[in-house]
Order: sequence, then C-alpha cells, then structure tokens
Amino acid sequence: MIHRPRRPFWTLDAHRIPVLSLYRTLLKTAKRFDKDIHKRFLFFSLRDKFRSRRHETSLQKTANYLREAEECKSLLEKALNGDQESIQHIDDLSWGRKGRLKEVLDVPKHHPFVYDIRVLSSRKKDSHPVYRIPIDPRVYTPPPEPVLPQRIKRKKKRPRRPVVRYDVITSLGYRLWRVRGWEQPAWVSMMMNKRIRQHQKRLDRYQELQEQLAMVVLEQRMMSQLGVPDEAKGFDELIRKELKERKLLQESFLKAQKQKSQNEERDISV
Repeated sequence: MIHRPRRPFWTLDAHRIPVLSLYRTLLKTAKRFDKDIHKRFLFFSLRDKFRSRRHETSLQKTANYLREAEECKSLLEKALNGDQESIQHIDDLSWGRKGRLKEVLDVPKHHPFVYDIRVLSSRKKDSHPVYRIPIDPRVYTPPPEPVLPQRIKRKKKRPRRPVVRYDVITSLGYRLWRVRGWEQPAWVSMMMNKRIRQHQKRLDRYQELQEQLAMVVLEQRMMSQLGVPDEAKGFDELIRKELKERKLLQESFLKAQKQKSQNEERDISV
C-alpha cells in the first residue's frame, strides 16, 4: 500500500526549488543564442509551457513534463555546442516551418491578424495581454493594402411619384382598392378565386334548372297530346320556385354591391 504524504508535493521545497531552478536555467540558456528570432521564440515558448502547467496536480503528468523540460535543456545545449540537427530544429520552429507557428501560418487569411499564437487553453488560463505571444512580422510577408475603388458620385434620383390608389370593379360586381406598383396580396387573390368559383357554380346550377324545366314542360305537352296521365306533374313548379329564389338572390347581391359602390363614392367626394 502506497502512503501519500499529508502535504501535496507541489508545496514541498524539494519539488518547487528544482522546478524553478530548471525554469531559470532554460531561460538563461535561451538568451545565449545569437539570432534574435531564436531568442524571442524560445523565451515566449518556455514561459508559456511553464505557466500553462503550473497548476498540474498529477504525479505522472508532472514527471512527464519535467522529463520534457530536461530534454529541451539538452537540445538547447546541443544547439549551442554546434549540433546542426538541433540548430535546424530550433530554426524551423522559430520560422514556422513546423510546430504551433506553422499551424497559424497555414491559414493565410488569419495569420496577418493574429495577436496571440498560443493555444486556446493557454489563452483562457492567462488572458492578460502581458502573456500574449505575438506573431513575429519577420515570419510572414504582410499582405498588400487593398486599393479601394474610386467612388462615383451618384446622380440625384428623380422624385418618386405619389402613391396612386384606384378602385377595381370585377366582372362579378366586387369592388377592390389597389395601389399602383404594389403587388396584390395572396389572400386577396385567393378570396377572389373562391368567389368566382362559387359564382360559377350558381350559374351552372341556374342553367341546369332551366334545361330541366324545358325538358319537363316538353314531356308534359307530349303526355297531354297522347292522352296519357302525367306522373311528373308538379315538378315544373318546384323547378320554377328554385329558379325564382336564385334569381332574387342574384338581384339582391348586385343591388347590395351597387349600393356599396355609391356609398364609397359619396364618402370620397365628401
């Protein structure tokens, strides 16, 4: 059974002092490089790595991070001692040929406007502007400034004609208001279509009744000439009654529409 210490390991001096010493050594080693772009890249990268991992509480992850820092230290020392492979690796990272900087530069629309090349987790944890890692202008060629087209003076528009409203009387006697240049609403078109179909049904029914009446009258005349008792007697009266009702309904409808139009004209004149 493993007995863990009562105090967390990150509060012990045996852990803090070696970590801070390693961090200080890495920063001093980075300053020994000749090229300014290498110094700048190494300083910002080392500071970001240590700051983003300062709250780590896992023993295994902390050990892996410290092992990674030791490997970084040995890589920097090899580069200072003249190892070409290490120098080339640092140069590629600094100029964006690999690593995080390459991911930013691979998006040509974004990298001219990037003010912080850190990953999202680091930007959230340390959002203060002092911890930003700006992109070096030597890494990319700034895009040319766009040339704005010359503005052409607009001609003065002709004054708009006033809204003209006019009335439309349909073939059925309905009166509607319309405005010139405005599209007729769909519900008005549907309403007119429905009324036209209903009116057509009434006309078809009226014509059908007239044909039936003519046929019944002809049949009655033929039966009377033959001296045969007429069994269809009385049907003509029913048909005439329905014809009369439909005729009165149509006349009252037209009269109401005419009266409505006269009232509207009187209101407009007033």
